[in-house]
Amino acid sequence: MYGYLPAASHSPTLRCSTARRSFTHISHPAAIAAVRDEKCISLTTFKRDGSRVATPIWLNVTNDRIYVTTESTSWKLKRVTNNPRVEFAACTQRGKVTGPVFTGTARVLSKSEIDPVLAAKKRRYFLFRIIQLFRSDQAAVEITPDR
Repeated sequence: MYGYLPAASHSPTLRCSTARRSFTHISHPAAIAAVRDEKCISLTTFKRDGSRVATPIWLNVTNDRIYVTTESTSWKLKRVTNNPRVEFAACTQRGKVTGPVFTGTARVLSKSEIDPVLAAKKRRYFLFRIIQLFRSDQAAVEITPDR
């Protein structure tokens, strides 16, 4: 399903035959710089059978890590727990990818690590403060781009 194919410039490109997307492996700092100022990323997680599920989601970047939050009962959290490999790219609020796709490894944060992530998200997204009033059971995921 996955394989490295030479691109026109002879750089390694990971090509996926099911999604018909290709992307070049870009360094860790470039991946962080590409999404740092974005309001939303398309986070692609993988089911147990290997199929992709892309979800537009708000993000925060702190200490060269990407942090996203979701409800603790969400399917994306279950998929990340089963398979920490993820793909992400800058996107619109509706999920249309607008930048290069990067790969990374996701880690679900413990309850003791979540408070700074929620505080940063409340500072960045005013609407998140309102959402927090109704949905208090949140989980956070830390994404480390591949080097």
